[in-house]
Amino acid sequence: MFFKLRFHLFIFFLVSFLGYGCGISLRVYRPFPQEIAFDYVKKMDHIEIFVKDENRMKMGVYDGYFANPEGLPNEYGPLSYLIRKELSIRGNRFPLLLDRGGKIFIDEYQLVSLDRCSKNLSFVKMKARIQILGASEETFSFYDEIDSRVTNCYLTGSILTVVPLLWYVPYNGFRGNREDQLNQLGRNSLTEFFTKLELVSGFNQNSQVEPIPEPPPVKPKTTPTKQEPVDPKLKEIMDSL
Repeated sequence: MFFKLRFHLFIFFLVSFLGYGCGISLRVYRPFPQEIAFDYVKKMDHIEIFVKDENRMKMGVYDGYFANPEGLPNEYGPLSYLIRKELSIRGNRFPLLLDRGGKIFIDEYQLVSLDRCSKNLSFVKMKARIQILGASEETFSFYDEIDSRVTNCYLTGSILTVVPLLWYVPYNGFRGNREDQLNQLGRNSLTEFFTKLELVSGFNQNSQVEPIPEPPPVKPKTTPTKQEPVDPKLKEIMDSL
């Protein structure tokens, strides 16, 4: 009876641990060096941004195998907000779009982590259309994935037996947990999309004038010091040699 009770407590704590450990927080944004501070997102009536089937509380999906699929909200806001924010704080990188106006249609955006016990597949799929007034429509398609063994089954096996734990923990640190994988894939998709949007909007990063480095200062030559007069006796000895 005592063993049975302890076993049930162990299973309860194990399930609680898995439920707690599988919580994933999405932090998807565009990584950008020297980030600019901003106060608010500008209202741009001449630019239409549409994300198909967008749900503010479900930017990503996590299917944990032991539980039903879970919708994941992004802590930095939905995709449409991220696009408007980018146009607001870095408008100089989208000159044609902001000057003429246009439309951005996100036809598909999937950010998913699928746990299938023996393996975990995290992937991002994005398809979009960009239409700047007076220019032809441009399409964008992006797909990236991370296939790993970071799963709940391996995690459970590592807890029940010590030997797999010695393999699982270093492997998890090398591949990253599922939260790391989803956030990295999401950032990759935004980076590629905004790079495409900059190109379509006429931004050429290579045309920017870079400061010319100043030449290194020339060290002035030192003038030789005045030679001391030679002793006459020493001069006679040197001449005789």
